[in-house]
Amino acid sequence: MRPVWLAVPSSPEEHWLPQITAKNSQPNGSSAPGRAAILVLKMRSNVIKIAVTAAASFVGLTTDLHSQEAVTVPEVEITGTAPGVLRQELPVGSYGQPEWTTERAFGNSRVYVRPAGTFEFNQFWTPEFAEGHATHSFREEVEIGLPYRFQLDVYQNWGIERGDAFYKGSSVELRYALADWGKIPLNPTLYGEWSFNDNAPDVWELKLLLGQTFAHRWNWAANLTYEHENGGARERVFEMSSALTYALIDQTLNVGVEALFEGATEADSRSDPAYEFLIGPSVNVRPTRNTFVTVSPQFGVTDDSPDAKVFIIAGFNFSFGGPRAPSEEGIRAPASMFGR
Repeated sequence: MRPVWLAVPSSPEEHWLPQITAKNSQPNGSSAPGRAAILVLKMRSNVIKIAVTAAASFVGLTTDLHSQEAVTVPEVEITGTAPGVLRQELPVGSYGQPEWTTERAFGNSRVYVRPAGTFEFNQFWTPEFAEGHATHSFREEVEIGLPYRFQLDVYQNWGIERGDAFYKGSSVELRYALADWGKIPLNPTLYGEWSFNDNAPDVWELKLLLGQTFAHRWNWAANLTYEHENGGARERVFEMSSALTYALIDQTLNVGVEALFEGATEADSRSDPAYEFLIGPSVNVRPTRNTFVTVSPQFGVTDDSPDAKVFIIAGFNFSFGGPRAPSEEGIRAPASMFGR
């Protein structure tokens, strides 16, 4: 047998597969070039098998890695509330206050401030019955929710007494909540009002407003007030009002009780104050999502008190870029929950 050499390519132009050369034919009569061609074909077949196996392994690894990646499920919005949760207790606005605080829920007690970007119109009618005749007081009020927990109110005041209607004057009120709802117990809010009276001295007053929800469905408010007359008899009034109502029908009907205590003195009789105490039921009804009516008839207990005084308020809410109504709020949950 003659020696056989493997020819390795010496330049890029040569084929990359090794070439086999032989000097002479083999003893069995087959030519060396023929056997070299067979060897080349076998080597090509092995290279193809190795390439196919590597490609299949890569594809399988890539598929496995993709299958292990977390799938991002888009967020969906579900309209509704969790069982046992009242819509009127859900937080609204940037201050996180419950929805029931966005309207006049009580006859003579105020709570907190309006959410920024909201607006409300209120009509007050307060008939008072004393000494056999009635006096009717009316107020038209516009409430505006401002940023940074401020609220601005503007009033027009007039009345009817013994059949004669008369204009009392106008009032401006500013409120400031000390913190977002729930950050401070009882949610204290500062209140200042100035009344520019028509045929009487101006009057200014300061209030501390408190409010809270207790034990689910129970809404409470209390106001501490100091009022001072700038001229005339220079009457001073110290007043405390309180209200507690229960949500019978969520966002529709709240009933409870309200009370009002008032001590008043004049410049020439500071040592002889007059004390009034009234107490009675309170009903708050919401015929629609944006309207309400609050009625609280209260009855005098002390000798200085009127026989009765009825606090009636009807209002309509507007929103200008403020919080969405509760019916538009939803509980957020991943879509994967609904496939379980």
